[in-house]
Amino acid sequence: MWANRAQINEVSEMRWILRMGEILLKSRPVRKFMRKALQRHLVSQCIVRGAKVKVTPWQGMLFLDLIEGEAEAVEDAMRHTFGLTFADPLTSVAVDPAVVAEAVIADAPANEGATFAVQCKRHGVKSGEWNSQTFAGAVGAEILARAPHLKVNLGNPEWAVRIALMPEEVGLLGDRIYCPGGLPTGVQGSVIANLQTERDYLAAWLVMRRGCRLVINEESKSNLTKLVGLWDPSQTNAKWKSHLATAPGPGHIGEVWAVVGDNLPPRIEENEGEVPMANLEPLAGWDEDSILELEIRAESNAAIA
Repeated sequence: MWANRAQINEVSEMRWILRMGEILLKSRPVRKFMRKALQRHLVSQCIVRGAKVKVTPWQGMLFLDLIEGEAEAVEDAMRHTFGLTFADPLTSVAVDPAVVAEAVIADAPANEGATFAVQCKRHGVKSGEWNSQTFAGAVGAEILARAPHLKVNLGNPEWAVRIALMPEEVGLLGDRIYCPGGLPTGVQGSVIANLQTERDYLAAWLVMRRGCRLVINEESKSNLTKLVGLWDPSQTNAKWKSHLATAPGPGHIGEVWAVVGDNLPPRIEENEGEVPMANLEPLAGWDEDSILELEIRAESNAAIA
């Protein structure tokens, strides 16, 4: 894996380390299925934004390398990809405390008595003499040697040096990018949505975050349909719909099991003996403050006039 990563780095100017949340709680086969769906979806999100990337799984994480395009496009794709919890820009340096200190010292605050902390997390099999605590301590000592005006504050530092210790490299972590979390789009099947109001869109966004793909009614408002496309490229054209098709199991792609919306009418069952479709009303019981917070997360507050 490390050899492959080295080959990618020859042409990659930007890298990120990506974290998955709920996916990691699943059984091994389900985790593998959802991780592959997430990778396919993320790569597609980048392509529709004009970027070419390579995503590599390793130790319960994903590494993303930018091959072509703009870093801003990739980060926008991450912010609109369900299944990711957060991402950190990553700059690789040698596993050497002095090299790490030299690489970050330009960011040190200049005022006398400013506080700092080295926050280190080790990933992968332990290699060599270092663990996360000993490496953080050694980096801190090297920083103090270069900036003796600083003081250590592990609890609430003014300057946090965030690093990822791996067997053959150290990753210097940049500003964290927060992602929507949840499950990858499509892994929990398909649901029908008739998007007529903002609340219909918010309800649909919540079930998308739970891994559902929307089958959008043709009567839906175009601005709401377009907004869904930010989160799911399969809604933009037939090519992406085919490429991203997935389902909870073989033979279930395209099967609809529910209708989602706000204040749905009662459903009348037509076929006796068949499993009825569910009505999903995830906004039931939400107060106004919670709705306002959801509008920000789902980006409907900015996109809908």
